[in-house]
Amino acid sequence: MIKKNIGILASMSWNSNNWASTASKEDIENSNYDYVKEKGEMHEDLNFAHESLPTEDNGKFIAYTPMFNTYPSKEESKYVEIVFFRSLNHRTKQNCIMGFYALPEIAAHKRTKSKHKLYEAYDYGNVASLPENIVLFKNPILISNEIIAKENFVPKGKKLGQQGFNYLAYDNTLRILDKATELNPTDVKLKKIKFYFLSEKKYKNAI
Repeated sequence: MIKKNIGILASMSWNSNNWASTASKEDIENSNYDYVKEKGEMHEDLNFAHESLPTEDNGKFIAYTPMFNTYPSKEESKYVEIVFFRSLNHRTKQNCIMGFYALPEIAAHKRTKSKHKLYEAYDYGNVASLPENIVLFKNPILISNEIIAKENFVPKGKKLGQQGFNYLAYDNTLRILDKATELNPTDVKLKKIKFYFLSEKKYKNAI
């Protein structure tokens, strides 16, 4: 039997370029993070650039969430196998789950600057996965405290980001993946990851 924390739901700044290049001036000026406005930059801009930019020597691509500036407890997160990213669209004022890094390595990561010029500015991160395990939803999942309670997206009684991020139990993780595949029925990588979580025998007795 394994512990209950299978996933994490963490936030990132909004990027109108699908996190594949530098955020727009409008994104920065309307960020929900004060430090982004003050510095005039954000470090999440390449979180889903895995299809256009080079990976590191180990084959993994690196993402960043400010929520992991203080890392999750090693004990609480030792069974985590997926990190979902959510973001607030400053134009629509809607909060959405945008995608995920499955089978992640949550730790400090340095990008190899010689691999791409952009890595000189975006030189570090705190989540890494193989590109085959990284998915940006074409149709994101709309969320709010009311929605997550109704849909069982987070543990009962929890609200979004009470401790900077949300731990997710096995049933929460599956509910999010179910909704994602409902909204994105042709996404092959998404289906593969969902099947992984459904088929893993160790999850049969998840609590």
